[in-house]
Amino acid sequence: MEKPNVVLVTLDTMRADHLGSYGYADARTPNLDALAARGALFSGATTTAPLTLPAHSSIMTGTYPAYHGVRINGNAALGRSQQTLAEIFSASGYATGAFVGAFVLDGRWGLNQGFARYDDRFDLEKHKHLDLGAVQRPGNEVVDAALGWLDDHERDAFFAWVHLYDAHTPYEPPEPFRSEFGGRGLAGLYDGEIAFADQQVGRLLSWLKVNGLEEKTIVVVVGDHGEGLGSHGEGTHGYFVYDYALHVPLIVATPFRVLGGVKVTSPVSIVDIFPTVLALTGIDGGAEVQGHSLVPRMFEPGKEVKTYAYGESMTPNLQYGWSPLHCLRSSRYKLIRAPRPELYDLAADPGETRDVIARHPAEADELMRALDRLMEETARGAPAPEAADLDKQTVASLAALGYVGAPVPARSGKALGSLADPKDKLGVFTAVQQAGELIMKDDYRGAAQALESALREEPRMPQALLMLGTSYSEVGRKHEAKAQFDLILKDDPQSVQALIGMANLLEEEGRTDDVIALGKRTLSLDDRNPQAYILLGEAYVGRKQAAEALPYFEKAVEIQPKLTQNRLNLAGCLIEVKQYERAKTALQDIVRDYPRFPLAQFNLGLLHEEQGRMAEARAAYAAEVDAYPREFKARFNLGKVLFRLGDRAGAMQQMREVIRIAPERPEGHLFLARGLLLEPARIDEVQALVLKGISLARAPDVEALGWLLLADVFARRGEPAKVNEALRRAEALSARGSGSPHEERND
Repeated sequence: MEKPNVVLVTLDTMRADHLGSYGYADARTPNLDALAARGALFSGATTTAPLTLPAHSSIMTGTYPAYHGVRINGNAALGRSQQTLAEIFSASGYATGAFVGAFVLDGRWGLNQGFARYDDRFDLEKHKHLDLGAVQRPGNEVVDAALGWLDDHERDAFFAWVHLYDAHTPYEPPEPFRSEFGGRGLAGLYDGEIAFADQQVGRLLSWLKVNGLEEKTIVVVVGDHGEGLGSHGEGTHGYFVYDYALHVPLIVATPFRVLGGVKVTSPVSIVDIFPTVLALTGIDGGAEVQGHSLVPRMFEPGKEVKTYAYGESMTPNLQYGWSPLHCLRSSRYKLIRAPRPELYDLAADPGETRDVIARHPAEADELMRALDRLMEETARGAPAPEAADLDKQTVASLAALGYVGAPVPARSGKALGSLADPKDKLGVFTAVQQAGELIMKDDYRGAAQALESALREEPRMPQALLMLGTSYSEVGRKHEAKAQFDLILKDDPQSVQALIGMANLLEEEGRTDDVIALGKRTLSLDDRNPQAYILLGEAYVGRKQAAEALPYFEKAVEIQPKLTQNRLNLAGCLIEVKQYERAKTALQDIVRDYPRFPLAQFNLGLLHEEQGRMAEARAAYAAEVDAYPREFKARFNLGKVLFRLGDRAGAMQQMREVIRIAPERPEGHLFLARGLLLEPARIDEVQALVLKGISLARAPDVEALGWLLLADVFARRGEPAKVNEALRRAEALSARGSGSPHEERND
């Protein structure tokens, strides 16, 4: 048989017990149910972690989180030393394409390894807050992109990964699902999202059938984690390790044999998908795999196999400093290791409402020993985790919302008694989550109050301190913001995010020497930290040292080339060092991809102006003004260029508008005065404008321009003594100043 195709569909936030094939009467999942009816359904499948990025890292590597190193969303990337399923397929001659529905799986977190096409196109520019859950696209758009790629690779052996995020919050199913399910409350809307996702899976399956590929394609459908819906007090997921969060659907259909609805009841894990798919395709990946092929259980479902399935939640530990949660399940029991361990009889109590550890100590001890062995074995030889390739703005946004934390080293199981039990801290966790929701709404005062309340109970909680520092900064309480970062650094001097947070505040104060010191300290801890490179570049630009800034901006683009702001920073620096052709290429690429990207046309205007192409500079500045009419930089430079082109009336119109939208800036007053000097009858107005500009000036060179203009006014009035005094002041200020007062730069 020729190489079989593989389609892997991951259903985000998908509880197994909300699908029809898993016995849920209220489900509307005909496509998934039909797939289960002709394939193998694993009723005891569990995820490794109740979070999207760690779970998908396990799926794509066949390893547990302790080995692949991605323990929570947002602050670590899948390392380049890890071998992914896509890399193996690519090396075996397969076309590889991935189509993801949420920013949390953006390629910068490492899952793009091995994919020739990684479709993670999210319009990040429209989001002030890059909430990992909120930046998403609906399943129909994801499947549209996937089908377009599949059409191009119909004749190739292909590995396609399609990620559907619809069941994640917010629960907003499209019609007709909203009307059909909306009357059943929040859980009904959740089911409506699942029904919509099922419809999109149906489109993929239909494409395979219509194109005669159903009998040539392995289809794997798996959930990455579930959803709380209020169970055990958890509204969503990511905190506890109860089955609403860990029990996921897993369906495998093969072209080799009609399995006829085989049901495998033994515990299996999402790490088993990797070796199962390779076994079905006959490929020897040679990778470090910790899962086990499920092929024997698919084709011999009655064979009794003693297996365990592992899960963890590191959020309480890595973001809050409390105990982690580790669990292990057998065919009947599930042990949760915490400062107060728990044991549940899943056969009698699938909702995990009755802890039976006191009644079954032998079973608990057996599972505890097995858990210790598994954790030790799966962490052995693990490569060091890698930091995610994030830019300054993304990190600041994620830290503000509680995703990028100040990691607290995970403790071993024997030390758990010294850490708080997450069961006792759910209220604090919920308060911090609510603070993140308030930040999303720009309610920083409300967020600060919620965080202050949480910190009264947990005074040194790193995640809350980071978020509080951001909230204080946004409401102008800069000194208190710095105090929060100081507290983190006292406990953890190597907290990269606290260092970056402090550096951002010092940058606002113009303390460039301190920013440079903190940036270099950050790079000594993490030499691929893009936000540190950006901070260093900006600091050197602030010191008018563009040549020193250039390698830092270049490194930021090398690490994260997709980020438009990184490319814009580099382009602006290239203009300063007169590498015009490189700058032009970069800016034209940005404008082509994002015609309205802030300051892209402005920088093109600067470039053209530097090269003496005034008509092109005018067009670029005008385009920026059209896109952002209330931003004064481009309007000011447009007025200046119009004046040089002889359009004095147009220049004066722009300068009056500059004064209107930025009355606190001196430039508009001074340049309007310069234009009006040609009208002797308006000398009083000119003098008033100049004096206003001088009073507003903070930079010596700008104030010097004001005194030069005032000298001209006094000369026209015939007052030579005042002319000499104005010129003396201008000369003294010019000796102190640097740069050019005659244009607005992007710095």
